[in-house]
Amino acid sequence: MDSTVLFVFLLAAPAAAAGISLLPREGIEIVASVVGAIVAVAVALLLFLMRVTGDFGYFYSDGLTQIMTVTVSSIYLTSLVYSMFYVKHIKEPLFRFRWYYSLVNLFAFTMLLAIVVNDIGFIWISVEATTVTSALLVALERKSTSIESAWRYTLIVSAGLAISLLSVVFVYFSQGTITISDLIGKPVVNSTIMALAVGFALVGYGTKAGIAPMHSWLPDAHSEAPSPISAMFSGILLPTSLYAFLRTFVLIQGSVIFEPMRNLTIGFGIFTALVAAVIIAVQRNYKRMLAYSSMENMGIILVGLALGGVGAVGAIIQIVAHAFAKSSAFYESGNILVSYDSKSMSEVQGLVNKIRSTGYLFSLTCLSVTGAPPFGVFIGEFLILAQAVSSGNYPIAALLAFAYMYAFIGLNRQSIQMIFGEPKGAGAPLVLDDDGNGITEKTADIGKSQTHEDRISIIIPAINLGISLLIGIYMIPTLVQAAVSLGL
Repeated sequence: MDSTVLFVFLLAAPAAAAGISLLPREGIEIVASVVGAIVAVAVALLLFLMRVTGDFGYFYSDGLTQIMTVTVSSIYLTSLVYSMFYVKHIKEPLFRFRWYYSLVNLFAFTMLLAIVVNDIGFIWISVEATTVTSALLVALERKSTSIESAWRYTLIVSAGLAISLLSVVFVYFSQGTITISDLIGKPVVNSTIMALAVGFALVGYGTKAGIAPMHSWLPDAHSEAPSPISAMFSGILLPTSLYAFLRTFVLIQGSVIFEPMRNLTIGFGIFTALVAAVIIAVQRNYKRMLAYSSMENMGIILVGLALGGVGAVGAIIQIVAHAFAKSSAFYESGNILVSYDSKSMSEVQGLVNKIRSTGYLFSLTCLSVTGAPPFGVFIGEFLILAQAVSSGNYPIAALLAFAYMYAFIGLNRQSIQMIFGEPKGAGAPLVLDDDGNGITEKTADIGKSQTHEDRISIIIPAINLGISLLIGIYMIPTLVQAAVSLGL
């Protein structure tokens, strides 16, 4: 089979699902979307297992492409399945759910297109298209804060991507082509122009990836979007934007401008990780807390990609492990929001007393996304830190270690309070429930509200968390080998 056909199927599956979802037939949007996502995952796995690499006309594939397509398609599938639970509890949607499923499919299509296309210009178009397909999804739950967040997301990200368009122009001006397969291995013709290209790509795509100080849209959009969309934003949209930057960044390897541009990239990454780590500890909204955690992870990943060596390997491991772990966290946040009807941590206490499975899963997921062993994020962070130490970048290593520890303590301290803390209203006068048991008035009110936890809402986040754990266990030999080779 011609490998080009596989890429066509990979993109056609979500595109076809988007169109079929709009047909006026009850339930067809769910069936079409899930089938389209399953096909996309199957094709992505086939591309990965067959090690399909090289130039395929309009498409280009290497090892990073294969890993990214599997990750994006997998989170796309789990988000769709979780949506079957979540959207039932949206009281006043902004538009019909067939449009929701159609836009989710198009959102996945644009991300997959950005990853497999063989043209830097089309990568830019695809990343820009992710904004178009996802902006309305942020505002699905008809609230003034959601609509405002969607508007801010569109304006800030579009402004950033306008800057990254200049990067595409400068690459063409310097190299005479924007075809990836032609650019790889081609020496830099004009160093100054290519330095500008990388700088504009860092700022432009960095805006979409939540890199500080261009990150102001991220906490609002992630916290206001429906939980399945927040999972796709954090798990796969942010890494797709870093992927777009990386395609320009690698073009200057071996040139005289590589070292200064690498230092600039590391600087942005370290600054992002530190800012996010500090802010995490003072959050009072659990979805915003998870959003800043994603921002911290993107900063660390950016540092790893810039350091290269085992640091780049660690960054790729962290991209995948974080995608599965953080999507799991946002699915669990959806369970919490549906059950408590609040995003405030002060209103969400004693999770294990009300939604026990979600409470225990949330505790493990928070450990996973903050780099606790043996989860995959820990392996990625360790390899990035090891590369910084082995290359003599001790100040970078120290700042990374500080960001790791501060984010770990800040996020887990707050999550433990949510999970095991005393519910608000404890100590209030007792009333009798239907069985004659004494409970507080506040607890009685909570008991009257529905406790939403079904098989889908537990199985999907559990699967993603389990994959993050398996990645960590599978990569332990890689960690040991890297530690030995680096003399750590």
